[in-house]
Amino acid sequence: MEINLDYNRPLYIIGDIHGCYKTLCALIEKLPYKEDSQIIFVGDLVDRGAESFGVVEFVKNGKYPCVLGNHEELMLEYYEYAIPQNDGVWMVNGGRETIQSYANDGKVEHLKEHLEFFRSLPYCLEFDYKDELGRNLFVTHGFGLPFYGREISSKLCWSRLRNHNVIEYTGRETSVFNVFGHDVQKDGVFLAKNFAAIDTGCVYYKKFENAALSALEWPSKRVISQKYCG
Repeated sequence: MEINLDYNRPLYIIGDIHGCYKTLCALIEKLPYKEDSQIIFVGDLVDRGAESFGVVEFVKNGKYPCVLGNHEELMLEYYEYAIPQNDGVWMVNGGRETIQSYANDGKVEHLKEHLEFFRSLPYCLEFDYKDELGRNLFVTHGFGLPFYGREISSKLCWSRLRNHNVIEYTGRETSVFNVFGHDVQKDGVFLAKNFAAIDTGCVYYKKFENAALSALEWPSKRVISQKYCG
């Protein structure tokens, strides 16, 4: 994945979208340069919401940097890797809605190219774009600090804060600042000393009041959010 960024302009890292295409469009309208803003996605573009196809088309055609999420991995396992025990897992975690999204209006013909796009996505991205403490930006889907500097595997897609000693990582001095999704934050973006958890659960708008799609501006770490709107 060739990525050309202008470090004289801010970046915007966007959390888990889960097929909420209209919410994504509304959030991008709030960014200073809209679609021409420098945007990075943390994965989980698909599942649960009604418009996974539209979200993937937007990210792929816009050539925006993106890391692989666990839901893209589940979709690949279902269609390409033939892992039977995972078929039911995907279905009960939003796979049915994604299949329906591709079945609408003959969009299924794009499925192969979207799966190829998923295969091209890395597990992590690191940018030599420093924050105020001189740290690189480290973008992952799951909580990435425990994996930094080690061999990267698909475990990074599934890593959650609760599976690690969060207090230890919160207090640790690090050479990177980790921005990630996956862990739903019901009270808004969780901004700590050396990481930010930016999945604010827009697709769960029926479950909790503050459900939104959020973007973290880099290097300022300012948060921009959009309530669910489809």
